[in-house]
Amino acid sequence: MEPFNTCVYAQYTIEVASRDIFETRMKALGVPTAIHYPIALHLQPVFAHLGLREGRFPVSEAAASRVISLPMHPYLTEEQQAEVVAAVREAID
Repeated sequence: MEPFNTCVYAQYTIEVASRDIFETRMKALGVPTAIHYPIALHLQPVFAHLGLREGRFPVSEAAASRVISLPMHPYLTEEQQAEVVAAVREAID
């Protein structure tokens, strides 16, 4: 990164098999998570006029049910990053 640039990362989103279980485990491990994309894009109210119904884009809908965001900001230390990675590994097992 160039010295005059600024990091603009907002979240780090991953896909997990069982989001509810993963979210519960991460919380128990003390790592916050967030669900920023709970609804597939074509099902968002802004696109209602297109008449796209549930089932039209099954891959998008499946992804929307499995994505979850991990802590991400420019002030995470390497130690904190390692803690998040370790928690993810533990929560997935």
